[in-house]
Amino acid sequence: MTQQEFNELSKRYLEGKTTEEEEKPILAWFESQPEFKKTSAPGEESLTVRKRVWANISKELKVSVSARIIRMAWILGTAVCMLLGYIWFVKLSPAQVPKKNQKSPTVIAHRGIELKNTTYSDQKITLADGSLVILEPGSSLVYNKDFNRIKRELHLNGEAFFEVTKNPSKPFIVHAGKLIAKVLGTSFTIKNTKDSKNVMVDVLTGKVSVYAEKTPQEKSSVKEKLKVVVLTPNQRVQYLSTENRLVKSIVESPNVIITREELKKLTFVDAPISLVFEAIEKAYGLEVVYDEKVMQDCIMTTSLDEENLHDKLTIICKLLNASYKIEDAQIIVSSNGCL
Repeated sequence: MTQQEFNELSKRYLEGKTTEEEEKPILAWFESQPEFKKTSAPGEESLTVRKRVWANISKELKVSVSARIIRMAWILGTAVCMLLGYIWFVKLSPAQVPKKNQKSPTVIAHRGIELKNTTYSDQKITLADGSLVILEPGSSLVYNKDFNRIKRELHLNGEAFFEVTKNPSKPFIVHAGKLIAKVLGTSFTIKNTKDSKNVMVDVLTGKVSVYAEKTPQEKSSVKEKLKVVVLTPNQRVQYLSTENRLVKSIVESPNVIITREELKKLTFVDAPISLVFEAIEKAYGLEVVYDEKVMQDCIMTTSLDEENLHDKLTIICKLLNASYKIEDAQIIVSSNGCL
């Protein structure tokens, strides 16, 4: 293998695009180097080291190849040596062996497959059942080798968007920290990051059932009932680990769930506010709660477009001398009535 071929292979290895067969010469080369035992970096996280190494290489790749080819080859070799040394340390160091009963993606991966996104961009993954996963940088998925054969179940660490293929006989189950999301066929986002004790689920389409895993005390209690939250489009649930409870709300920027043609028809001239609120419920799939008797004399001229829902509600409430808040995934409007 020529130096140029080795450099190209090293680059693809750092991008996570090599096969197991292609990785063999890189690993063999590395193990033959006298610096093998001097390249580990136990004080840093694996993802941090990879990003730092790749950032250095990327800077060098921007320089003219004709002027810097020798320099780039040396940097690539050094970077690969550093990265592989750390990988060796993480996998073989006794300090990295999980304690008994400690849940770890590495341990789970021994029984199945682990996919990590070590790049700087979103990674698209198509699962065996045809479901699409868009994995955020620094995130990982773990699932058994027989995924979709008997059941569809996986573990997420980080953030990912799921577009699930519908299969009523095999619910799609995602474990994210203490939170469990169960769906048949829908699209949603789960955020479960290391620096946050809370886990969040946003639903784009369909329905998602979300619940928290029981603690050992809850499992031993027959009286303890597992609370299940059912989410529909534009709804969100957040698991607050410090309080061990689920909080339901709406997503930050709700999307219109009807067609553009249907939306254009939602135009009102001196219409009762009840019709406007009904249109909002239809367009966003969210319930609007208000006192019909108090607001029975309120009328409005408006149209629903693709304007941000919160901006639209703010304008409506200002015109009606009202206010609104979001509570339990509902839009609650308060008003003293209209003259």
